[in-house]
Amino acid sequence: MPTDDLLAVIGRADELYRKRARPGAVRESVMILSGARGGDERYEIQWRLARSMFFLGQEAAEPATRSQLHAAGIGAGERAIALNVERVEGHFWVGVNLALFAESNGGLRGLRALRWARAELKMALKINEAYHDAGPLRVLGRLAHKAPRLLGGSRRKSEKYYNRALEVAPTNTVTLLYAAELALERKQLPHALWLLGLLHSLPNDPDWEYENRRDRELAGELLKRIAVA
Repeated sequence: MPTDDLLAVIGRADELYRKRARPGAVRESVMILSGARGGDERYEIQWRLARSMFFLGQEAAEPATRSQLHAAGIGAGERAIALNVERVEGHFWVGVNLALFAESNGGLRGLRALRWARAELKMALKINEAYHDAGPLRVLGRLAHKAPRLLGGSRRKSEKYYNRALEVAPTNTVTLLYAAELALERKQLPHALWLLGLLHSLPNDPDWEYENRRDRELAGELLKRIAVA
C-alpha cells in the first residue's frame, strides 16, 4: 500500500474512533481498515483493528458475540506484535481484548486468557506506561481488583496501579471510576466521594467523549447507592 493511501486509511479510522459515541462509527472504521489493501502486513492497520474490536466487544449485548469480537481483536493484535514487537499498541490492545475475552469465557480457556492478558499488559507497561491515558496501569489495576485472590487478585496491588495511573493521567474518567469503586470496597468513603466529585467536575475531553458520558452516568448511579446505604 502506498504511504499516502496508508495515511488516508489510518487517518479516517482514527477520526471514526474518536467519534465512537456515534452509533456505527467504529463499525465503519473496521470496514475501512479491513478493506485496506495489504493491511495484514501493516502494523498501523492491525493494532487499530484490535482497538476497534475491543470497543465493539465491550458494547456487545450477547456473551457469544462479545467473545467472538474479542477473539478477532486478539488476532489483529497478535498480527501487530508479529510486525513490530517493540511498540506498545499491539501489546496493549491484545491485553485488553484478552482481559474481556477471559470475562466471557470460564474454565481453563478464561484462565489462560487472563494470564496472557497480564503478560501483554506488563509488556505494554514496560514500553510506555502513559499510553492511552495510562492504559496499561489502569487495566492491570482492574485485573488485580476484579480477579479472585487465587487467580492473582489483590486490592492492594490494584490501588497501587490506580494511584500510579492517576499520577500519569489524573483526569481520565475511567481510572477515576475504577479507583472510586475500589475505595468503596475498601471502606474509604471520603476518598471515593472525592474521586467521584472530581470525575463529575471535569470538562469533556473530545478524545474520550464516549467514556466521559458513560462514566458520569455510572458515577451518578454509584452516588445514589451511597446516599441510600
